Amino acid sequence: MPNLKFPNIPAQVSGFVSKLENSHLFARVPKKIFRTVLVILILAILGSAIYFPVTAFSGTTATATTDTLQTATATRGDLVIYASGSGTLIASDEVDLAFSTSGQVKHVYFKVGDIVQKGDLLADVDDTDAQIKYTQARRTLMELTSVAAVASAQQAVATAQTDVDDAMNTLEYLISPGVVHWELEVEKAKTALADAKTAADAATSDTELQKKLQDAEYYLDYVQDKLAGSWQWYEQSYLKNNFTVWDRQSGTKYIAAPTDSEILEARAAVTEAKATLQEAEYLYAALTGGEVPADATGSGLTDLENAKLDLESAQKTLDGTKIYAPISGTIMSIDTSVGDTVSTSAVITLANLSQYYLEIFLDETDWGNVAVGYEAEIVFDALPEKTFTGEVTQVDPGLYTSGNTSVVRAIVKMDKTSEDIHLPLGTAAAVDVIGGRAENAVLVPIEALHQAGDQYTVFVMENGEPKLRVVGVGIQDLIYAEIKSGLDAGDVVTTGITETK
Repeated sequence: MPNLKFPNIPAQVSGFVSKLENSHLFARVPKKIFRTVLVILILAILGSAIYFPVTAFSGTTATATTDTLQTATATRGDLVIYASGSGTLIASDEVDLAFSTSGQVKHVYFKVGDIVQKGDLLADVDDTDAQIKYTQARRTLMELTSVAAVASAQQAVATAQTDVDDAMNTLEYLISPGVVHWELEVEKAKTALADAKTAADAATSDTELQKKLQDAEYYLDYVQDKLAGSWQWYEQSYLKNNFTVWDRQSGTKYIAAPTDSEILEARAAVTEAKATLQEAEYLYAALTGGEVPADATGSGLTDLENAKLDLESAQKTLDGTKIYAPISGTIMSIDTSVGDTVSTSAVITLANLSQYYLEIFLDETDWGNVAVGYEAEIVFDALPEKTFTGEVTQVDPGLYTSGNTSVVRAIVKMDKTSEDIHLPLGTAAAVDVIGGRAENAVLVPIEALHQAGDQYTVFVMENGEPKLRVVGVGIQDLIYAEIKSGLDAGDVVTTGITETK
């Protein structure tokens, strides 16, 4: 083996090696073997010197990056859920008033800012023409409903009844009283059968109704048989007894039976007489407060109804010449003056300022955080140092669209009266609707919750170990959740795992 030299070893190390070679201890060891072994020892020492520090450093690095369990302590506190939006001040009632009859304004009885009571006359237009038309319509109706008119209607009923009797007598003479009687009975039986069938078909399991239907069928068969027998008797006996004619010239007798046209004419006379009687009875009932069907007819009844409608129209036209206050409130605006000619456009605005409301608009994502009965906090732009309160009284069932934006529209009733606010209608405000409030509640960070179906759970630290526990959850915001059951203030819950180095 060649000589090994250590050009990079310091001189003192080289000297130390030389002393070892010449020492009494290694004097008998050949120098080549000695130096070879020494080189091996040095390499081993250097390898150890490098290996152990690197290994130690690597081990330290591997164990320094660990998973740390994050925890939080359940505390007691207040939690409030807000839905923020904007709104404007409105009155509890605000109405735009107009004349329903056009004309020239005669009087305006109040001015802007005046407080009026419900029923007060606010303004009027010239009513001369309207008054004339009303007087004429009223006179016409009075003539149609006078004592003389009532008496005339009663007389018409009596006359119509006589005409019915005469027409019936004529028909009975032509076809016999028996035939007329059983014809009427057949018509009644057919009507009764139709009614019984309708009732029985609607309740097929009702034995009583089925029995009535059967009885109605039997009765119709009975009266039809009677009618057939009456016609037979008519042909065999009645015509002979009542229409036998003696021909003096020939000295013979013959039966001059009524012709079909004579019988049809007599039947038509009965129908017409009955219709006239019915119309006369309708008119008399209308004049005396009796019941009149909706489909009642008759020229007299039509004239009476038209007269009533004309009077109502004239009354409406006359009433339209005046504007009365429909509510108590404050005159907000008047857009006309005495002498102006007006149509039916609004000229007066009246508002009830005894109670203020806010019309508010919220983002559609807050739909679930606003409902009737929720509290609201209001800060007006004009009074930024004050916070007012109110209550939601209305939430529109659909989104309100303004421009290209859809929002939730709601109405808030303010707790303060107009005397406390001193602000004009239309004043803008910032509004927070309180969607939920929990006071002195057990609160945990939202990260501690785990939802499983309809249940919520948390991991609670017990003796250094996380234990699963079911909890009852109330309101939540983006940071905290209210715990209603299953957890006490002071309990430690896990909120996740975080890597630390």
